[in-house]
Amino acid sequence: MNASTIRLAVLGDPLAYTRSPDLHLAGLAALGLAGESTAHRTTAAELRARLSELAGRGYRGTNLTHPLKEAVLAHLARVSDAAPRARPVNTVGFAADGWWGETTDGPGLVDLLRSLGRDPARERAVLLGAGGAARSVSLALVAAGAPAVTVSTRDPEAARDAWSGIDAARLSGWCSAEAAAALRAATLVINGTPLAGEEGPVPLAGIAPGALLLDLVYGERVTPWVRQARAQGREAYDGLGLLVFQARRSLALWLARPVPVDPLARAVGWRR
Repeated sequence: MNASTIRLAVLGDPLAYTRSPDLHLAGLAALGLAGESTAHRTTAAELRARLSELAGRGYRGTNLTHPLKEAVLAHLARVSDAAPRARPVNTVGFAADGWWGETTDGPGLVDLLRSLGRDPARERAVLLGAGGAARSVSLALVAAGAPAVTVSTRDPEAARDAWSGIDAARLSGWCSAEAAAALRAATLVINGTPLAGEEGPVPLAGIAPGALLLDLVYGERVTPWVRQARAQGREAYDGLGLLVFQARRSLALWLARPVPVDPLARAVGWRR
């Protein structure tokens, strides 16, 4: 390994399936850069030691996935303006003046929408789930001009503090009349929950037929909810697309230059 080799990583637990190393390598190759990318199963309790290890071994940066995106905030010297509001940090860089963090999930989703010919400012969006991914996505949609976002969650009161400061987000109870009305009027429905079984997070019958459906979950195969939606002639995608576009933004931060999206998409078979 020579000094010019760029070393990247992805951390998470259980990290049973990840395409992040493939995306990292594709981005580096597209820019003519030598590099490697490795996946490390890491619990929240092990995170500080793992970050120290990577920094000491000369890594440029790492992506984070569940359950590390919020836990990492305590270990960073600085974060972007958006990160504390979104809370999850999915991109960490190792610099001489300290470790830094950024969230690229929300901006990556906006990039994904635009690649699909959708204008975020014209979307009537419903987010299923009120976790960190939903906050990041909601902030990015509002910043891109979306007038409001409905967030459907099982306990709106419990989520209210975490969502304070995101004034355009309207919290509604799961399966409430308000949430049902929002789904019927939606042009964009995003599943930010881990509900990926055969029934999906919500019945398709209650969603406007022309709505774009995005499932943030991804795996070796398209999720059942997306498959069922496509069988009904709906436009639907799993989380692989978001993974591509957030990785592109992470790479651009680590490398301080634009990264083309097509080599990344080809590396993981997006669109699938």
